[in-house]
Amino acid sequence: MSSRLAGPIWTIVAVAHDTGGAQAIAPVISKLRRRTDLRVIVIAGGFAQKVFARFRPENSLAEWPESKIDDFLDRTRADLLLSATSWKSALEQGFRNRARLRGIPSVVVIDFWSAYRQRWQHATYRFEDAPDQVCVMDRQTAQAINQEGYPMTQIHVTGHPHLERCYQREDRHPPASVAKREIAVLLLTIPLASLGVKEDPAVQIQTICKAAGQLHAKMGQPVSLTIRQHPHENPQPDLMARIREFMPPGVTVRLDDRTKPILGRLKKNDLVLGYSTMGLFEARSLGKQAIAIKLGDHPRELVQAMTAAGIPLVPLDSDHIADWLCHTRREEPNHTANPHRGATAEIAGLCCDLVRKGYKRGSPQPKIQKSHAETLLGNVSHRDAGVAKTREERTG
Repeated sequence: MSSRLAGPIWTIVAVAHDTGGAQAIAPVISKLRRRTDLRVIVIAGGFAQKVFARFRPENSLAEWPESKIDDFLDRTRADLLLSATSWKSALEQGFRNRARLRGIPSVVVIDFWSAYRQRWQHATYRFEDAPDQVCVMDRQTAQAINQEGYPMTQIHVTGHPHLERCYQREDRHPPASVAKREIAVLLLTIPLASLGVKEDPAVQIQTICKAAGQLHAKMGQPVSLTIRQHPHENPQPDLMARIREFMPPGVTVRLDDRTKPILGRLKKNDLVLGYSTMGLFEARSLGKQAIAIKLGDHPRELVQAMTAAGIPLVPLDSDHIADWLCHTRREEPNHTANPHRGATAEIAGLCCDLVRKGYKRGSPQPKIQKSHAETLLGNVSHRDAGVAKTREERTG
């Protein structure tokens, strides 16, 4: 994909609201902005504003009603919409709805292995008839979205741009030496309601604290447990006071400042625990040992992705968690290969294909080559290596 020094200038509008979605499309925005024949305008809402700060996004504090979106798309003469997906915001879907009415092609990047149909809950068109070209992390996710009704012709197996970038970091941080005086454990939580769990968050934390106490007893070292709550969680003002009531000997607990980047916290800890969160995959990309705690049913494709990344799924039981903590504590760093290599180039290439293939404002969306999901799933003998080969062929 070579840049042109002269020629028509195409405009891509990129939109995201949540942190995960913004991280997923940020590498693609950076790659597209290196082209001289493209301009990429960024719209940031909610937590995405911090991720997109370096892109100087449009003022996103104001509301975006349909009339404002219409005016913006017409004024910028957008040729393509690149967007993430959010559960609690209609920002991205609002842009997709209005882009569809104008015949503007749409590329959507899925950032996690769950709740696919819910990501289109504000759509003015049927999920089964969606025109958006959807980029997913792996073949299993493509199958899962298709089983929920999304047309396979619109799904592309590309990999995850944010995780690709995580694995590309040179500063891999393996667990500290076993001789270190203190064992640092990081717990990544998410809103329990998103997992269908209605219990008090302190119930799970009490079990994990008990496991940390067992780790201290078995290893003979003090344990520091840092709890980092998800940005969407509503913090309970008395949570720390309640935790101190059941904190076992040899264990100290603190709440992390969740406004600071998670990367720094991941680097400082030896072991990472979490529910179904992207932070576990980020930890593995740094060479950290990570454990997922099972609180409810997990999509099969998420479990498969965790297994591929070397993340065991452990029940919420102090004995099981303590056993795994002790086991991973004694293990040498286990770096996994980058399963998302080529994701950014793949999605950027798809975007460029859509704006270059004879698109004219008001015309039907251009037809593109058979989606990678269609190609791969049409032949069940394909393995993940086949996915990587397909990406190389497209971007080479």
